[in-house]
Amino acid sequence: MRQERETFDQRKKQDGRWFALRLTMGFMAALLLPVLAFVAAYVLFHHEDFPPSVVVSAGAALFADVTGLLIAAWKLVLNPQSTTRLEPLTLPDTTPDEED
Repeated sequence: MRQERETFDQRKKQDGRWFALRLTMGFMAALLLPVLAFVAAYVLFHHEDFPPSVVVSAGAALFADVTGLLIAAWKLVLNPQSTTRLEPLTLPDTTPDEED
């Protein structure tokens, strides 16, 4: 029983850490996505002020970073299958009852 309790506590602690990581990733995605989009859009709209390589890089960054950030946010934060479910480790007794 002690070993089962230790295993349950360890899974509970790890689940809490994964929850904190997913929550942090969600907030960072919510903050970084608009910032990246704004900077890249600014460079693209004011393309005459920047060298062509910077403008091409801004376009690629807008597409790649935004797409990658959305995929990462979905896989780690929003996907309901990524969460683990805590359940008891003790299996029910499956031996038949002895009748007298």
